[in-house]
Amino acid sequence: MVLKNNHEKMIVWQMADTLDIEIQNLLKKLPKNEFSMKSQIDSASDSIGSNFVEGYYAGSLGEYIRFLRYSRRSCAELQERVRRISRKGYLDNDYLNSVLDKIIKTGYLIDRLVYSLETKKVKEGGRRLGRRQ
Repeated sequence: MVLKNNHEKMIVWQMADTLDIEIQNLLKKLPKNEFSMKSQIDSASDSIGSNFVEGYYAGSLGEYIRFLRYSRRSCAELQERVRRISRKGYLDNDYLNSVLDKIIKTGYLIDRLVYSLETKKVKEGGRRLGRRQ
């Protein structure tokens, strides 16, 4: 029996992890001469989950929100890079749309979590990050 860490029980992390597996499969479809693009895509995908975990264990709600925002930015970067490689004809449209759908859903879940945590922070007497009162 494999015990899960607390962050692994969260649907948003599970989606980010599933997305990373999908991206690893996508990278295998790209030609070897696209080393730089492959590296950038791999890094953006890795950053989504890594920042999520780092924020989850940061010890404060504000830090968690901050790292989730990093995850969200990496998700947007990944979406743009995948869209760009599709222009080069490396991916068929069905596969491309499937990957982009997973990226968009992951970003949406991160957005919802940030919103929920910001709301919780406000209710606890703090202020939303990134907004002046």
